Amino acid sequence: MERFFLLAGILAVALALVEMLLPVAWQIWANREFDRRMSERRGAPEVRRQPEIGAEIPKDGLIGRLIIPRLSLSAIVREGINSATLSLAAGHIPGTALPGARGNTAVAGHRDTLFRGLKDVQPGDIIEFETFNGSLKYRVRSTEVVKPTDIGVLQSGRENELTLVTCFPFYYIGSAPDRFIVKASQFSASPMTPEVWAQVSKQNAEAAPRGNEEAAPARASAPKAVSFTIPVHHSRVLAPGISLGITDTGDGRVNGWMWLMPDRRTVWLRDQNVHDPLVFYNAGKRHEVTITAVAREAASGYLSQ
Repeated sequence: MERFFLLAGILAVALALVEMLLPVAWQIWANREFDRRMSERRGAPEVRRQPEIGAEIPKDGLIGRLIIPRLSLSAIVREGINSATLSLAAGHIPGTALPGARGNTAVAGHRDTLFRGLKDVQPGDIIEFETFNGSLKYRVRSTEVVKPTDIGVLQSGRENELTLVTCFPFYYIGSAPDRFIVKASQFSASPMTPEVWAQVSKQNAEAAPRGNEEAAPARASAPKAVSFTIPVHHSRVLAPGISLGITDTGDGRVNGWMWLMPDRRTVWLRDQNVHDPLVFYNAGKRHEVTITAVAREAASGYLSQ
């Protein structure tokens, strides 16, 4: 009997560890797969449109990635909200708008895994929804607690919005009786039109230094690095597991953030000077981000790996 109960205890602990570690391992793999597919699609001449409400989406199909920088929250989103999907990822609620389509996009996640950070969400927080068709930005406007039967929170309003759903209370033992709702309004989207991109490129060209020898290291390093031009209030995946967002370019300096996977952490850019490398480590490897030109509505630079 002692050996039986010892073996049963070991198996129970092993199953609990697998249940805890499997979503983490799957998220790491899914983020790499998402970044790989994003890299393949980057540079495609056409702009793909996200399907409208009611479009046929494969079961468990990959929708995109949700990021809340202030909370260091990142979650791959798949189609559907069955137990198999939510055990590994956040789930897009069928029947609601897909990201980029008009209406209310609703995403559900478990309170004890991917959406645990929502307990600290505040009005004004920025939420980014990266998809294969572009990146969408939302600003949190409210939170509320409702009953599971209150499906009115999924109805569409006059504006494009994002609704996050998880169980409540966050530390409740057993099946939680309520639902915690986060409402956010969309305020920007990419990709932008060719005309806007041309304007951004012109602004960066005008802001680039001319006849300045300090720019030489940046030009020399550019062929060996990943170059970028990112408008304000937009972000871009620079390399697998490394995303850069620009929030402000006032006074010739750059403010923004980088989201790093698989480390699952945020590196902040605060008043970053031109040609002043920002050194950081991700997955044990050294990287540098250098801003080479700053315009009123965009910033350019390169990532050294």
